[in-house]
Amino acid sequence: MSLRIMQPVPEDFWWNVARQCEYATFYHTPLWRDIALQANPQAHRDETFAVVLPSGVRVVFPMISTRQLGSFRWLQATFENCYGGFIADGPVEPHEATAIYQHIFDWSTYTFYNIDNPLGPALPEEIQAQCSDVYNEPTYLVELDADFETVFGRFQRTQRKDYRRGLRNGVAVRLAQSLEEYRIYYGIYQDALDRWSEGTLASYEWHLFELFYQFSQNYPEEIKLWVFTLEEQIVGGTLIFYWGAVASAWNGTAHRDFLSYDVMPVGDTEIIRDAIKRGYRYFDFNTSGNKEGVQTYKLRFAPTTKPIHMWRFESPLLQPMQQIYWKATGKR
Repeated sequence: MSLRIMQPVPEDFWWNVARQCEYATFYHTPLWRDIALQANPQAHRDETFAVVLPSGVRVVFPMISTRQLGSFRWLQATFENCYGGFIADGPVEPHEATAIYQHIFDWSTYTFYNIDNPLGPALPEEIQAQCSDVYNEPTYLVELDADFETVFGRFQRTQRKDYRRGLRNGVAVRLAQSLEEYRIYYGIYQDALDRWSEGTLASYEWHLFELFYQFSQNYPEEIKLWVFTLEEQIVGGTLIFYWGAVASAWNGTAHRDFLSYDVMPVGDTEIIRDAIKRGYRYFDFNTSGNKEGVQTYKLRFAPTTKPIHMWRFESPLLQPMQQIYWKATGKR
């Protein structure tokens, strides 16, 4: 089928679709695109396109390029390997979804990476057949379909016990109030990177957290850094992105010296309490780098687990060139 393509995408068009799509996440909004472009303006370019289907349904496919060689593009559905795929303000038939992805697989696409959206439609089987499954691991969605006491009652007994003990220990939760408090949290995150020394955690530069703070000043309802305190000292925190139906945990940890105070059980539970109060349907713990201890902790909240795949398309026409490039640079 022929598609009516819009590129670039008007900002109001994109915002309207993101607001009306029931499976859009923060990573499908112009905000995440803007953060990506400011995080690395030399390497990242906006490749987002829109489609108006014959039914009148409007579709937006957020996408960036991370490298270019002449007309050839290395594409990612979203920045920092977060949830990808398209969003739409109405139903998209399977053959239409296939045609949308086929538009991406044109002669200029060197490679394309896409990560499943746990709330969105699955990648069409015909498209899966053209891609390799790079890896998969579960994400953990806590359903917020009842009041807090009901949701809390579903948690494993260990989680409920640790939460209450953490409160007795004096753990408190509040929103970060300044760039300096973001910086304090970043130091705690650096401690976590050192603690998980196997290198399986993504390492982010301070500049990215500084951008989150700057954007949070204009979008305080969408970007929140919750900090966890003991005697008013910040000892942990979690960065949450809010959009549509889901509150998504992007980065969270506590300093090793305070883990025994049950900082995380209190912090995550109170964030969930707030998300219920604000009407969100899901709290997404996100993936865990396949770290067993982290996965075990998240399961204590009685989440629904959903498999998340990273898919990679490699141009069949450019594969000989790809092999030479990979051998020379070690990059994929």
